[in-house]
Amino acid sequence: MNEKELNTLITPNTTIGEIVAANYHAAGVFQRFGMDFCCGGGISLEKACEKRDTDMKSLIAALQTVEKQVIDNDENFQSWEPGFLIDHIIQNHHRFVRTKTEEISVYAEKVARVHGERHPENVAIFEKFSMLSQELLTHLEAEEERVFPLIRTIYESRMKGKNVPDELIGSLKAELNQMEDDHVLAGDTMKEIRELSNQFTPPAEACRTYQILYLNLEGFEQDLHKHVHLENNILFKKAEQLV
Repeated sequence: MNEKELNTLITPNTTIGEIVAANYHAAGVFQRFGMDFCCGGGISLEKACEKRDTDMKSLIAALQTVEKQVIDNDENFQSWEPGFLIDHIIQNHHRFVRTKTEEISVYAEKVARVHGERHPENVAIFEKFSMLSQELLTHLEAEEERVFPLIRTIYESRMKGKNVPDELIGSLKAELNQMEDDHVLAGDTMKEIRELSNQFTPPAEACRTYQILYLNLEGFEQDLHKHVHLENNILFKKAEQLV
């Protein structure tokens, strides 16, 4: 498999999204420093460090270490054309959401029912995840039925040198803004669930279902972060360049 080394100049003004878009390995660094690389990817390293009271030199040093790693074509999302990236998002992340929301909801309902009296945070987790599930499923439909087809249409027109009607450009801009707002809400809800679950750490006496629920919630959050990153920081940026 072909591999290529990434050489990105990292400065205090470089945004988190730009860094992770260039090399997804950097996502792990931001997670270790407690920084949002998906919905919060639009802010600079300097602002992110000020917000988290983080030593910027330490962060940049960690990022430069990751920068020396190579990425193969399977992770070089930045180089993918929009249609291929859309297919990847649908086949991997949209399918994951549709499968996991149903599975996790079953676990969450059971844990809330059985353990909710002693651990009421699980009732709140069930309620918040149920709400998040419905919002995400509606969001996926909007992307697949409206947003992604618009991106494909405009991209194909640009590649053929055709003019793109102003109404299509206006529609795409409005849709992208709405999708990014939805992403913020989803990220905020998962953050609340993480806090309610003590960073996805079940109590020592937790039964197997309780443990499985928290493991699944953590995995769901991780996938959501990558999902939102691919859209906000790569696909939507490519779309914005088209309009």
